[in-house]
Amino acid sequence: MNAANKVYALIASLGLWAGIILWQWMTVEEPVRVPLTNVSGPAASAQSARGNSASLRVDLDKLAAARTQREATFTAPRNIFAPPRTDGAIPIGQSNFELDAGVPNVDQPAQQQQAFDDLTQFRYLGYLRLGQDGARNREMAVLTKDEEVHVVRAGETIEDHVVVKAITPEGVTLQEVGSRLEQTVPLAEEAPPEP
Repeated sequence: MNAANKVYALIASLGLWAGIILWQWMTVEEPVRVPLTNVSGPAASAQSARGNSASLRVDLDKLAAARTQREATFTAPRNIFAPPRTDGAIPIGQSNFELDAGVPNVDQPAQQQQAFDDLTQFRYLGYLRLGQDGARNREMAVLTKDEEVHVVRAGETIEDHVVVKAITPEGVTLQEVGSRLEQTVPLAEEAPPEP
């Protein structure tokens, strides 16, 4: 097939396509235009839609209550990612919710002081990690109190009222069960004094 025949075949196919498109365009009917109607739900009239704007009112009491609620001062949230304090003090801005929870007690500060004194008697002598997998339950701490040696893991209870919360090479976090007071005991630098 030579080039002239190819051109004639191209022109013929383009003309055929143009004829089909023209024929489709001429025979297609225009879409029927129908106004929209509500087919489900309650029927609404134009008059009721216009009349509702006059019956709206603002409840000023609720608006004032919302304003006072927005203007109330809130305490700063506690930073849960901050490292624990080694001196046992509660950081500024941290609420002491655990200590205040429960039934109000008149001698609660005395109990807290007694719990704090009890927790400060512990000395952290050593850190021991069993295995190389780094599992939390493999970390052990050696603690002493009143010539008693305790080898404990996180989650264990000492003397029925002190729970070991966390163990790190730098310190052990202890919690007194009754007052929920937490104390981080740092690793002892020197040996305990001999009696």
